[in-house]
Amino acid sequence: MTLSQRIQELMKTLCSDFPEREGCLQLGFLAAINNETFYLYGRAGSGKSLLMNRLSSAFKDAKILQMGYRQQGIPEKLDSYDLIVFSNFNPADEAAKENVRSALQDRKNTTLVLSSDVRPENAMGRAEIADEITLTIYMPDNLSSSALCSLLQNQGVQDRYQVPAELAISSEEKAAWQEDIKKVELSSDTLTIIGKLADLCVQNSIYVPISKWLSLANLAKTIAFFNGRNQTTFADVLFLGTPIWGRSTSNNVVIENFNGIVKTVMLKDLAAAVENIYDANALYSRVKTLLNSTNNLYETKEFNGEPCICYRITVAGESTPLYVPLYYVETNEDFFPYNELRRIEKHVRCNFHGTSSCTISIDSAVKGVGLRNNSSRNAGTSEKFEDFATLPTYILRENDPEVARQKKVKLEECLKEAQQQMEQQAKVLRALRDLYQSNKVYRTDLFCDTTLFDKIQGELRDMFDTVNGVATKLKETLELFSAPKSNN
Repeated sequence: MTLSQRIQELMKTLCSDFPEREGCLQLGFLAAINNETFYLYGRAGSGKSLLMNRLSSAFKDAKILQMGYRQQGIPEKLDSYDLIVFSNFNPADEAAKENVRSALQDRKNTTLVLSSDVRPENAMGRAEIADEITLTIYMPDNLSSSALCSLLQNQGVQDRYQVPAELAISSEEKAAWQEDIKKVELSSDTLTIIGKLADLCVQNSIYVPISKWLSLANLAKTIAFFNGRNQTTFADVLFLGTPIWGRSTSNNVVIENFNGIVKTVMLKDLAAAVENIYDANALYSRVKTLLNSTNNLYETKEFNGEPCICYRITVAGESTPLYVPLYYVETNEDFFPYNELRRIEKHVRCNFHGTSSCTISIDSAVKGVGLRNNSSRNAGTSEKFEDFATLPTYILRENDPEVARQKKVKLEECLKEAQQQMEQQAKVLRALRDLYQSNKVYRTDLFCDTTLFDKIQGELRDMFDTVNGVATKLKETLELFSAPKSNN
């Protein structure tokens, strides 16, 4: 039996008949392997004692020091204990606080656990020990109905529970593993994720001591070690995206941003492509317009850096100029024109309906006050537009050769752009597919947070679908060039 198989069997045994608490037990186990301190939080009856019984049973002949309400003094030579547990820790108890501080200071190779129903931010803040706790483990308040039924059916199992001798960990094995864990390398991706997470903490005034970062990195190394790797992967740090940070506000900030950090690191070589999705619909529209429009030369005016058709409309007795970009002529889409301030006028909606005459609709909210009124310019649109007018576009010359030449040049540019983008999107699709496939192997890893893992993989899949949609539209665009042309 390999080490990975042994630990897998051990975790399976530890977590059996302990429903919906597996993640909590796994985190506690990782902390215990590294002699780290953790705060175990949960309401009365949430399973804290059961978790500690399971955890202690993973180690052969574990020497455990139980500190409770009745015990006031703390013994010397704490390193003779494998596990020190402060049950029902209450920060209002001065003696308990002093005992915890002494234990934190004097222990070297001992796992220390504070078990309590006092919220971590309150307990650790009042006891002034927040900086010395590696992680917080939150026990769920409730069980699902199926988990509750399973627990009720196996009540007697808890009393008879025992880890098989061949799976239990001796102190010698634990010490040897700790030396091997030190040799595991943190990959560049892992370091980048931790670095970005540290930056996030600084930006949000979340203080995390360097010693805590070192301890959390060791937990990541431990996960890699038990999975038979000598270097960490992104999957080994997924536990950092769970509520281990003590304060609720800190947990919320980290959880909200963690997936984005992991994705940024994963997609470092594809950052530009996935952050700025190419607008294939716009290119399709341009090509379709160029192919199906006439070669007429229209009277235009240079406005806002582009040729525009100029119209004047009178709303509420007030004459107002509108500027319509030339590329909308003979198209079928709704759009907003420019006003005299060179801004998009969202109270006016236009559409040429495939002709050279512009149909204009006015937002009913401003129809009675005009477009230049300050209140109308600052107001949002009512989304209710009323037909106002249909205005012609003055044609200077029909079937103008210069217009035809310019359209030909633009079509050649569009064809080249479509071909280049098609090649680029194909590369992105292959890279996303390969990344998704290469990640799949980590889902069955020991200690993998499958909820977070599935969410990240789901977002990669969504990105693939989005890019695939772009590629599909580009293919449709390229097909336009081979389709019969209607009006040329």
